[in-house]
Amino acid sequence: MKKNIQLQLLFLFFISIISTSLIAQESPEKVKNEITLALQQFNNAAKNANTDQLLALFDNSADILFTGSDSAEIWKGKEQIKGHLNSIFPQESVWFDMNRIDIDHNGNTAWVFVDGYINITMDKGEKIKLPYRFNGIMVKKNQAWKWRLFSGSSPAGK
Repeated sequence: MKKNIQLQLLFLFFISIISTSLIAQESPEKVKNEITLALQQFNNAAKNANTDQLLALFDNSADILFTGSDSAEIWKGKEQIKGHLNSIFPQESVWFDMNRIDIDHNGNTAWVFVDGYINITMDKGEKIKLPYRFNGIMVKKNQAWKWRLFSGSSPAGK
């Protein structure tokens, strides 16, 4: 009888582990929708030149990176990224036409690739539209997807 109870407890233990892991896993479609929403929030914050909202979409790690096309365009940590964003805003408003979005994830880490155009409205009203793509790594923290690495560039020959 003692062995029977032990087997039943062992069985219940394994069932609880399996059910917990199944509940914890999110469907790939749900994750893609969450990340797409984060991309839309990023786009809206850039269009509204809202530096605080943009920074809130980055992880709090000291090792976060924001890079651009030029070799000197590397900003590490929120203070450097904030300085870069403050140099852009309010001189211009930026938003993206995201024509292609590729998202993949593994647990609480995802990679994102976006291809399309960057739209820039200068403070005097001049409008510029250029081919642009960005990619990066996002991590899920407190139920929200945050940038850990953002890398943007203007592809040549598009």
